Amino acid sequence: MTDALALMTEPAGQGSCMLTGHQIAAARRLAGFGSQRSLAEASGVSEPTIARAEAAKGEFPKMEVPLMAKLVKALEVAGVEFTLDAGRTLAGGVSFRRRG
Repeated sequence: MTDALALMTEPAGQGSCMLTGHQIAAARRLAGFGSQRSLAEASGVSEPTIARAEAAKGEFPKMEVPLMAKLVKALEVAGVEFTLDAGRTLAGGVSFRRRG
């Protein structure tokens, strides 16, 4: 389990383990998901839920932790790395590294 996913599953971590809508959209594009639909198919999260999350822009979307964890897992499998800041939140940043 990655640090990002481990942080999301901590019971007290709800609310401090989220990505902003901008970060979700940026990670989706970096991972090569050209549409919200393609990320929905890869993650098992509905397209309308992803659209609402990205529409939050610079705010944290109103999304349950298990759904955010599904998004993070799909994005990490596609090569996105989430940088945890000193406070151990995912809001630290998003980067991309080609695997293989």
